[in-house]
Amino acid sequence: MVRPFAIACVCLFAGTVEMAWGQTPPASEPVTAAPAQGSSIANPAMSVIGWFQGTAGNDPTLPAEAFQLPEAEMAFQAAVDPFSRADFFLSAGPEGLDVEEGYLTWLTLPGGGQAKIGKFRADLGKFNRTHTPETPFADRPLAAEAFLGEEGLAITGIAASILIPNPANLYWDVVANVGAAPDAAKSPLFGPEKRGDVLGLGRTSVFVPLRESTDLNLGLSYADARANPALRGDGGHTRLGAADVTLRWKNPRRSIYRSLLLQVELLGARGSASGAPTRGGGYGYAVYQFARQWKAGVRYDRTEIPGGGDRLDGALALLQYQPSEFSTLSVQFRRVHENAADLDRNAAFFKWTFNIGPHGAHPY
Repeated sequence: MVRPFAIACVCLFAGTVEMAWGQTPPASEPVTAAPAQGSSIANPAMSVIGWFQGTAGNDPTLPAEAFQLPEAEMAFQAAVDPFSRADFFLSAGPEGLDVEEGYLTWLTLPGGGQAKIGKFRADLGKFNRTHTPETPFADRPLAAEAFLGEEGLAITGIAASILIPNPANLYWDVVANVGAAPDAAKSPLFGPEKRGDVLGLGRTSVFVPLRESTDLNLGLSYADARANPALRGDGGHTRLGAADVTLRWKNPRRSIYRSLLLQVELLGARGSASGAPTRGGGYGYAVYQFARQWKAGVRYDRTEIPGGGDRLDGALALLQYQPSEFSTLSVQFRRVHENAADLDRNAAFFKWTFNIGPHGAHPY
């Protein structure tokens, strides 16, 4: 009676050891790999940002309606696998549904770089890379609108970035964009006509920590593409350069009560033909947080109009109340002076943006 029992135990033990050393389980018990940590294959992170706005004043560029819902932005973001992620931003407005951005990002390229492919906001300057509802302002700076359009510059193509090693161990990156620029109806400067008319763009920026509470970001950008037909007299291509400086101050010990953001950006465009005129513009603004839920800000604008002789000067002031990180309300007042007509345009805005669901961070 003992011998058969011992033989059975030995056989069971041998089978267990054999399985442990990597033998394939029976076909009736398939093994499925667990999803990578952080991925969300079935349920991407989804969010909606609403943008409600009221306007008043004698500025003829204002909407005809006193109150508008200019845009509702829907975001869908998730890891595709351990090596890439996908981000899609859809905007719904009076003109319908549009893919504002939709791209795949490869996170670990050789040499430590990253790349993305799809439709995305061009890496030109600082302000262009932020979606309109999420900026502090009810409008876009005059120079940004004059040179990059009402919605900013977005391209469909490929972007690659890499960090540059340096002795000071600073965060210094270089970004290259290649793709199709928007058509002349959306872009004041660029106007591709055939498949080979692509936009090339390069940007470099460096992050400099000054103190525990203060940091500085410096950037240079350059873009070249076929010119808008209205500017063809200046040459076949338009070249656009930008320089930006951003200073942030936030005391980490009392960061929820006091902070300061200063930003200046200069833009200049020129046709490729010899002797083509250079058009320039820029803006600077400051936003100061003086209480836990309150901020005040000012902005100064000055720009020439590409292809035209007029120059615009503007000033804007805002008071912002933020009851939580999901909701922001502000009142804003703007004056724009048209130098050619010696005319002042005045406008007042009430802006309310609100967010439901998680929303990823924007470029610093």
